[in-house]
Amino acid sequence: MDIHWGHYHKLRPAQIDDIRARVSVAYVPWGALEWHSYHNPIGLDGLIAEDLCTSLAKSVGGLVLPPVYVGTDTIKVGLGFPHSVEHSQQTVSDLCFQFCEQLAAEGFEVVIVVTGHSGAGHREALGTAVDKARVALPGTVFKLIPAFDPIEDIWRVNHAAEGETSLQIAVDSTLVDLSKLPQGRTATLEDDGVWGNDPASANQTKGEEIRALFVERCSGIVRDILKNIALG
Repeated sequence: MDIHWGHYHKLRPAQIDDIRARVSVAYVPWGALEWHSYHNPIGLDGLIAEDLCTSLAKSVGGLVLPPVYVGTDTIKVGLGFPHSVEHSQQTVSDLCFQFCEQLAAEGFEVVIVVTGHSGAGHREALGTAVDKARVALPGTVFKLIPAFDPIEDIWRVNHAAEGETSLQIAVDSTLVDLSKLPQGRTATLEDDGVWGNDPASANQTKGEEIRALFVERCSGIVRDILKNIALG
């Protein structure tokens, strides 16, 4: 079987050129270094974004870049949770535009930014960059996909709750320890940094369902973009 996808940073130049010639799509997983309660890794957002991009690339084709851990509007702001690294919206927006600009210059016809971090200010920063790229770089199609947006009718956006935790378990269960959750009470946003359904009910099966649904819905989006490019 011909290889039609790969991790950009693990490939030699000729391999990148070959895959791009077959499926000219670059995926940029975006995350943040941010508190995800006591039971999850700090890098959860980037880890799940990279996994979703990889799964999507395996389905449709294309090249997956390493996750970008530059986030704004993290849980550090306002609630003050530690171990979070907060950047300005301008920094995030400028960096995202630079990725778009340079990937377009490399000849990619499609650039998909998948963000695992869904803070409103973060989404706005990335959205501003993608909108700017669409105007400045009309030869490339740009698309921003927050991880839970395509599946929100079944799995709503959450923070360190059942959805994110289940997906992290599916990505790498060794990084999750549900025994670290508060005992005798349900975790809360104010006390624990958890927003959404109780993460105590998270498991690998749910995570795999989230991943599969994301790929099912987003693969259609990417294929439609490629079809329109071919027809245009």
